[in-house]
Amino acid sequence: MSMPNLNETLYFIVNPMAGNGGSMKVWEQAEGMLKSDVVPYKVFFTEEKGHAYRLTEEILSRTARETRIIAVGGDGTINEMVNGALPFPHAIIGALAGGSGNDYVRGIQQTKSVEEALRLFQDNASKAIDIGQYETDGRFGYFVNSLGMGVDAEISAEADRSPLKKWFNLVKAGKLIYLILFLKTIFTYKPGDMELVVDGKRHSLKKVWFIVIANQPYFGGGIKISPQSKLDDGRFNVIAVHDIAWLKLLAVFITVLWGGHLNIKNVVSFTGNMIKMKNHGSVKIQSDGEIVGVEEVAAEVLEGKIHVMIKD
Repeated sequence: MSMPNLNETLYFIVNPMAGNGGSMKVWEQAEGMLKSDVVPYKVFFTEEKGHAYRLTEEILSRTARETRIIAVGGDGTINEMVNGALPFPHAIIGALAGGSGNDYVRGIQQTKSVEEALRLFQDNASKAIDIGQYETDGRFGYFVNSLGMGVDAEISAEADRSPLKKWFNLVKAGKLIYLILFLKTIFTYKPGDMELVVDGKRHSLKKVWFIVIANQPYFGGGIKISPQSKLDDGRFNVIAVHDIAWLKLLAVFITVLWGGHLNIKNVVSFTGNMIKMKNHGSVKIQSDGEIVGVEEVAAEVLEGKIHVMIKD
């Protein structure tokens, strides 16, 4: 595979497997527009998990100027790209929504079509935003959307395995898989006790369904879990749902559509820049929808750490 020429302006990393192949249709549409408008670009295709990370590193290590690098895939692809781009201050990140959830495009980039995104990518404007760094079991990583422990991580893991995901993606309704799996999982999931530490202050929570550390409003394919989150305030919003019956949990899920869940008893929120979570048992941890560990995790805000293309 040849590496990009320094005179190229846009670099695309396409995950052909994202959205069960739907990302390729997104790329074909984008490529047609790029060629029609004679926009210089270079494209690379991932071949396995972790490849977007390595491609991002390789592209950025061969440039010294501001470089616009764009993921075509889902939140997992953009997460790999962000992790690969962090050592390079000249990186400017973007994404074309080609996955199931697409929370990055929805909550951070805020473009609603391929055409709108391509116009944004050709603009010179960019913005520095916060991201999160986590440590679990001695391993470090970064997240741009959210980090969660509990039923949200269980649903993320199940979504990756579920054959339903393919069919919903085929009819461009991929995010519905998260709703269906939520309704299925709440009948089998057993909430446990967790310890949450926010900027040194300890909170012991009973029968926790989930705790999510949010860097932007959306997670789980469009659920507006944290309407007060901002991308550049140097703080996380932390939402915990605990000690609540599954029937009332359904009410939480409904009211989350307009942010009313924050007024429900036993839905608690915090803000802080140093967060620790520990579960008294084996519960999965998700970072931007990818399972990264179990049981215990620490996270901190990295202020203005990466530049992104973002709609005003």
